[in-house]
Amino acid sequence: LILVLLKDLLVIVCGILLTALPLPVPEIVRVYSDGNDIHDFGVWKMNVEWRDNFPVGNKPEPVTYDVEIFHTEQMRLVHKETIEDPMGTHRWSWTSPLPLQCTSHSVRLRTRHQSHTSEWTPLYTLKGKDIDDSSESNIYPQDYVARVGEGIVFCCILKKQSHAGFSPPPFTIQISNRTYITEPVRHDDVSSVSGFDILCDYTGATYFIGYAPDDQNLTCETRDLNSVECHWIPGKTGKSRMFNVQYKVNGRYTELFDRCVLDDSVDKGVMNWTLIAKNSLGEKMISDVADPKHRVRLKAPTITSAVLVHARNATLEWQWGEKFCTFLIKETFNGSGLKSLVLTDLQPFTGYSARVRCGSYEHFYKWGDWSNLNTFSTKEDIPEAVDVWMQILNGHTYVVWKSLTVNQSHGIITGYELLLGSATDVTKEHISKATNEHCHKVSAKRAEGDYFISMSAKNSAGISPPSKITIPNLQSDGGIITDTIIGHNDSFSISWDPRPISSCGYVVDWFPTYSTEQCDIKWMKIPSGVSDATLHSDFENGVKYTLSVYACTSGAPQLLQRREGYVKELVPSGRVRSLKAKQYGMNVELSWEDMIEEEKKGFLLGYITLIVGPSVRMHALSNLHPGYYTFTVKAFTSVGQGPGSDITLSVDQQGMFAKFLPFYSAYFFTVCIGLLHRVQSSNKRHFIEDESGITMICVTVKITLLNTAVYTWVLSVLTAFSYICLCHYHHRPLLWHERMVWNLF
Repeated sequence: LILVLLKDLLVIVCGILLTALPLPVPEIVRVYSDGNDIHDFGVWKMNVEWRDNFPVGNKPEPVTYDVEIFHTEQMRLVHKETIEDPMGTHRWSWTSPLPLQCTSHSVRLRTRHQSHTSEWTPLYTLKGKDIDDSSESNIYPQDYVARVGEGIVFCCILKKQSHAGFSPPPFTIQISNRTYITEPVRHDDVSSVSGFDILCDYTGATYFIGYAPDDQNLTCETRDLNSVECHWIPGKTGKSRMFNVQYKVNGRYTELFDRCVLDDSVDKGVMNWTLIAKNSLGEKMISDVADPKHRVRLKAPTITSAVLVHARNATLEWQWGEKFCTFLIKETFNGSGLKSLVLTDLQPFTGYSARVRCGSYEHFYKWGDWSNLNTFSTKEDIPEAVDVWMQILNGHTYVVWKSLTVNQSHGIITGYELLLGSATDVTKEHISKATNEHCHKVSAKRAEGDYFISMSAKNSAGISPPSKITIPNLQSDGGIITDTIIGHNDSFSISWDPRPISSCGYVVDWFPTYSTEQCDIKWMKIPSGVSDATLHSDFENGVKYTLSVYACTSGAPQLLQRREGYVKELVPSGRVRSLKAKQYGMNVELSWEDMIEEEKKGFLLGYITLIVGPSVRMHALSNLHPGYYTFTVKAFTSVGQGPGSDITLSVDQQGMFAKFLPFYSAYFFTVCIGLLHRVQSSNKRHFIEDESGITMICVTVKITLLNTAVYTWVLSVLTAFSYICLCHYHHRPLLWHERMVWNLF
């Protein structure tokens, strides 16, 4: 126990003595730059080696070292650091922010133990190029390769005769008598193939900007069950060859930039693959693990020509050298060694392109590559039934039909065959129509009803099933009253009540109401159970259309509903015709003929009469003041007014006199008769007897003014005529003065 205590005491005393003693100054043995810069393009790493000079066995722990680095000429401190040396190698490296050639660098060290430090070593200098007696200026670095966004510091070392007053941009910072440097130069994108250039004192340097490798998604699979193909997604690097990437997969180089083929057996089970991508800026390592038999993506088979092509099926054959193949067109077919297939449910007279790809039936991974395209065309087949309808126009009946679409014709239509007949007439009429005809006028005899028309289309494969329609009686409209309809959004919506007589649905047809073109009709067939339809067609605004709904029956179609209307109303485009104005006293009567139907452009809601004349304060046609008047009549719809028709009339006092002329004439006539009688028989009262003993009643007639002068004149004539008749009744001829008044009248 005493010995142990003495030993511990000795250690404590030695530690105190060592702490009290000054630390030895380390000795720098060597300072040198790193790298083999045979082209003198630039070097950045400086290495320092030293000895610490502690007595053997008396080195305290822990020991660290303080390092300081200066630009020698200006003795400007550019780096300081406290470093550890746990392995005792006495070696340290430092990377300068600018090439070491730019200027001389001096380094010194001292030892540190806890709060104690040794003296500094003498400065040890690594010489730069700024002390050479060069006859030319130089820029460092040369041909430098940097990452996008990385800052590069360039220096320009002037020849001895050039440094006086030198400070051109971008070399604006002086670090020695002959050396100037730039602020860090950065670029946000890769350089061109030729790189970027920087100039100084009639010399220059080129540098390149790019990326280190960043390849992704290494995937290894088998394409032929005999080898493994690895592929990956290359990352972007740069445009210059300075960024070319070298690839190795499992230690084997490949010249391809996105794949390689390894002659490895696929029967080894789970395998590992490692890709190393490397260029001048760095390297990237990615890996993949899999069983190749679970990674089967086969190459493309070779498809041969289609054989045994029919209208609705074709046989396809192909060849391939792999073990598994599956064909895909509309559905997937499985089978090991599958080499042919019958394609069914094809459209006649249709061109097809087929291709094949293979896949592993067991452990399906991915489809293989597609084969070459094989093109073939199916043969023609008989056409589908023709869509037939009829139109009754101006007392004539027409049968109309639609052209078959490509999918309906199943070939090239060569014509149409019509068969006209009756259940009560054994004679049939056969009519052939060309492919460009879609209308046939039915004779008057066959349009009387109970006659049917059967139609078929022809191509090289045969004739289509017949489409039959029974001609209705021209007068069999069932007393249907035509109603109006208003369109919406360029269409018509129409509905009707379902009818039990409809055994095969309904037909809605439409045509321009005032069109005189034969067969200018379109139609839509509606299935049973549906009682409405929305019609979308090339409807024109401002054109009236007639829409009809028919029930499809076992016999002739039966009309259920008829409407007329516009998909969109417009203002009238025409004027009223034959506008006339007739004056009756101070009243004017306007009359006109209706405009042409096609010019109405909508449902007319009425007419607007405008009057332009002296002191006119209201739109009235009675009690007008004398003067000149212009009357304008315009028709209008719900959209607005159309153009107007004008007429000008002069209203004067002469017209006013003509208004009262019949009254004054009749009054004058009766008064004159009375006066003449009073001359002859002044002693008599109102009952006067002439020389012949004939009694005459003297009547003063008051005629009420009517609206029409003609009627007033008629009353005046009748009054005078009654007097003559009275004289004649008494068998007395007119006296001379009576004949004079009558002639004057």
